[in-house]
This record gives sequence, structure tokens and C-alpha cells, in this order.
Amino acid sequence: MWDKFVAFSDDNTQVLAKLSPDITVDSNFDTRGLSDALAKINASELYVIDDNVTKFINYAKEMKSEAYVGVVIAEVRDAAIDIELTEQDMIANMTVTGAYKGAPLKGPQIVHALAQAHVTKGINKLALKKVLVMSHQLKPGETFTQPVAKGKEPKQGVDAKFIALVDDPSKQVLAPTEATPGGKVDMLNLGETINVAANQPLMRRVPATKGTPGMTVQGKPIPAKSGSDAVLKEGKGTIISPDDPNVLIAEASGMPIIKERTVEVENALCLPTIGVATGHVKFKGNVVVLGNIESDMMVRATGSLTVGGFIESADVQVQGDIEVAKGIIGHNVSENEQKSCIVKSGGSITANYAQFSELQAANDINLSVHCMNNELRCGRDLVVCDAAGKQGTLSGGHAKVGSKITCVNLGVEGDTATFIHAFARFQMYKDKKAKLKEQYTQAQEGTMNMVRKELELKKIPKSQRTPEQEQQLEQDKQAANAHLEKVKAVRDNHDNELEVALEEAVVEVKGKVYSHVTVQFGEEKVTTKRVHGASIFKFNQFEVKFSSMFEEDDLEQQL
Repeated sequence: MWDKFVAFSDDNTQVLAKLSPDITVDSNFDTRGLSDALAKINASELYVIDDNVTKFINYAKEMKSEAYVGVVIAEVRDAAIDIELTEQDMIANMTVTGAYKGAPLKGPQIVHALAQAHVTKGINKLALKKVLVMSHQLKPGETFTQPVAKGKEPKQGVDAKFIALVDDPSKQVLAPTEATPGGKVDMLNLGETINVAANQPLMRRVPATKGTPGMTVQGKPIPAKSGSDAVLKEGKGTIISPDDPNVLIAEASGMPIIKERTVEVENALCLPTIGVATGHVKFKGNVVVLGNIESDMMVRATGSLTVGGFIESADVQVQGDIEVAKGIIGHNVSENEQKSCIVKSGGSITANYAQFSELQAANDINLSVHCMNNELRCGRDLVVCDAAGKQGTLSGGHAKVGSKITCVNLGVEGDTATFIHAFARFQMYKDKKAKLKEQYTQAQEGTMNMVRKELELKKIPKSQRTPEQEQQLEQDKQAANAHLEKVKAVRDNHDNELEVALEEAVVEVKGKVYSHVTVQFGEEKVTTKRVHGASIFKFNQFEVKFSSMFEEDDLEQQL
């Protein structure tokens, strides 16, 4: 029926639906047949105006005059263009809709659309050409979207950098480097000690940059964050170069100690061995021993100690780190007798192994092969494990460790007992927790005193109160509340620190735990009765928790 109603306008740009006086439609009249009717008059590619189609259907059913005048239900439309900004105005996407038997896009239309959207920056001309080409190829109503402009991201500033210009002696690997003419390795030739000369450049500062602002496609600036700057600091034995304020140079010759924003130059004593030929050594600075520290020798130093061989039955105490390329060896003594080899460090101790010795470190103790029948104390972690995690046995003796203990094997086959005390700092945390709890109780009492004082003041008639009394009371209340909040924050922070420390301070055994091993946390202990696989011992402030590859019913709780 639609073919009786539709026809092109005089200018062939529109299709009108018009009801003839001699034709009536029933209530079932709808859009069925409209597509075929448009196809018969070659109007399939025109844009159908759905709202107008609905209006005509209603007019025709109601036989209104509008149906006899005619309603435009389809029309020729040129290609349309739309611009959308995305990603916080950093991308401009252009969408073109294919023409409905109309004209494709032209260059001025694209330029006008960009202007209307205020897109002025980052425009890609090739992308615009692609949109123009696609407008000729699209089917009627088909859309194509192309990013045509991209903003410029801000380039954030870079923090100041401090670049060491000399090697770090603490990372130097002491090892035999040359062979004798006979092909044998000279075990005393462990490489040259790192030293610097006076006026030698040690560190360069690369200043922070301010960054480069960015810009949206609409030309709005995006500020850039400047990098964090820091100054190059003079250290012990070093000065800022008079020729370049960003370079630190050595004031005198010595061993460089590289730090975060500076370098210190320490006097370093370098000896082939420490023994009868050298006598006891006391030195203000770092000591480097290419060979061994022999029996009965005493070494004292304010810096660090590097030993290329062994420390054997000697008394060694230094304020810095101790690094031993081979081992720390003492002799077996009776139970109540002092160990023959004593090694104490104000930093950390690192060696391949230690046996029958007393080791004490403010920080960590790291042994890569074994720790046998030693008396150990360290403020932080004890690690008896190589880099691959394949070997490292902690057996016999006693170890009191501030935080975590890690080893491959714990204990030894036979009746030799091993005693380890992990998280030895727990008592310190516990004492501080009790002290902070008492301080919080006192602070609460202080605030209650202020409440009681306020009630007492309110009992006094207003005429007898002075503004000074009320002002003083308000100041005292604020001070008491502030003190309470401060004490509470300190207490909560300490509780959080304790929780983190408890989580980190475990005994981790990667291989086996043998019998006769006692593990202590605080006052709580557990002792193994048989061999276990890989195991972890933890502490929750009240009891030692043990988990392994086997059952744990063979642990004996000792209070």
C-alpha cells in the first residue's frame, strides 16, 4: 500500500508520503511495505525519518488533513561529521557518517568541525585525509571513527642523581686473579685495593630537571611536576671541586666510602697478613688484610675490615663491617671456657663459614656454607645459606638473633644440641608496649581530671566566675586532649611496628630440621624430637607456632 503514498519531491531531495482522497487505511496500517515502496522509486539510500513515518501512519488512520497535505518521511543527507574528546581532552576522535545519497565530506567542513570543537593542537593531517577518503567510501549511515588529534603529555621532571665516579670497595670481590709462571694460582694475590688520589673526582651530581608542560588538543596547558633536587655534600676527606660545583673530589688519598649523596675518603691500612711479623693492629680507619689473621692476634679498627683469607683463633673487633673471603675458625674448648676466636662488628659480618667461635654483630651475620658450634649474637638477621639456597647448615652452639633466622639445615644428626633464640628484640618491644600503655592510662586520667575541673567550675555561679578561669580551663582541656591523642598515636604506631616485626621475625628452614633443636621466642620454647622437612617457626606473642612437611605432635613445649 505504501507504493501508493510515496513519491519524490519536485527537487528530488525528499520523499513525501501523501494520502489520496479516494484511499482509506485501516487500523492495521504500519511500516510494512515501506522499504519495498522506497526501493521502487530508487529512494532506498535516503535517510528515513522514523518520527515522521510514525506521524504519517497516525494521521492516515485518523484521516487528518496533514495526511492529505503530505509528510516528508525520507530525505537526502550529506555526510555528517562529529568530534568527541576523550582521555581528559588528550585525544580528539572524528566520526564521519556516510552520506544518504548526498555529498561526501569536503575539506572546509572538517576544518569547521575542528574549530567548533576548539581542537587546535596535535592535529594529524594524514588522519584528516583518511577521514576525507572514507567519507566517499562509506555506505549510507555507516560510520567510521578516526583519532585526528593527540595532546602532548607533560614530561615530568627527573630527580637529582648522584653518580659515583669510582668503584665501591664494599662490592669488590677478593679472589685470586693471576697465575704464577708454573700455572699455580697465587692465593695471596687477591687484586688491587681500591684507593683514590688527592683531587681525584669521586661523585658527580646531575641536577633535577623542571620538566616540560604538556597540552591538550584544545591548547590548554598541563603543568609538569619538577624533580626533587638535593645538594652534593662534602664528606670526610672530600670537598666540592672549585671548577665544578656538581663534582666532589678527594681532599687526600685513601679508600673511598660511597654513600647516598657524598663520598668519604678513609685512611686504609693494607697488610699482607696479620701475625707475628706485624703484631697486634690498632688502626683509626679501614683495614684490608690480603691473607689471614693468624692465631692469638688482636685487631681493633674504627672502620671496616676486609680479610682475603681466614680469621683463626684471633680477637677481632671493629666498628664497621667485617668481610671474610674464607672462614672464621676457632678451636674446641670446654663448655664454660671462652671461645678461642672472637669476632665483633659494629655493622655486619660476612664469611663463608664459622666454627667454634664467638660472633657478635650490630646488624646481620651472613654465612654461606655452615655455622658450627658458635656463640652468635646479632641485632638483625642471621643467614646461613648460599646464594643458590642449596647449602648452609646451622648446628650446635647458641644463637641469639634480633630478627629473622634463615638456613638450609638446622641442627645435626646425633645428640648435639642446637639452641637458637629468634626475635630477641621482643622483650624490648614488650617493655615499651607496657610503658606506652601506662602513659596512655595516665593521659586518659589527665583528660578525666579536666572533665572534673569543668564540672567543679560550672558549680560556681556565672557571676563569680572570671573569664580568665574559663579560658585557662579551655586551654588545659585542649592540651590534655592533644597529649592523649599524641600518646595514643605513639602507642598504635608501636603496636603496628610489633605486628610487622612478628610477621618478619621467623625461623625459616629450607631443608631439614634435626632432633635436639630448641627454638625460643621470648620466654617460649619448642624442642624437636625427630627429623622434619622444610619448616617455619613463628611467634604470636604468646606461643611458638611450628609448621613443616610433617606432623608437629613430636614437639615438646618448654615454658
